[in-house]
Amino acid sequence: MFLSIKDLKKSFGEDEYKTEVLKGIDFEIEKGEICVLLGPSGSGKSTYLRALNRMNDTIDGARVTGEIMYEGVNISDPKVNVYEVRKQIGMVFQRPNPFPKSIYENIAFIHRREGIKDKKKLDEIV
Repeated sequence: MFLSIKDLKKSFGEDEYKTEVLKGIDFEIEKGEICVLLGPSGSGKSTYLRALNRMNDTIDGARVTGEIMYEGVNISDPKVNVYEVRKQIGMVFQRPNPFPKSIYENIAFIHRREGIKDKKKLDEIV
């Protein structure tokens, strides 16, 4: 199986203020298959996609449970390198979807990951 999702749940908040957005999604797709997520605004499509490449890791109070198997690896395991996951599972959204950092930090982020540490060079890139 190329991508297999089992009992995927996503919630925001804590205890009595917790809001469950995704409720036990099961899904499988074979390599080469085409899949469409269709639904009205607010139905959880983008939330689901964000869970696939662990973009929720940076959101305080966000909790994702379940199993996301990609090419035999459980990518929801905290030991899995999130940057390697994002190289394999890319996202394109209708609107910009930056990380909760400054514009500068969002742009400089990948360049730092690629080894550029010189502030002057980063300033020039940004």
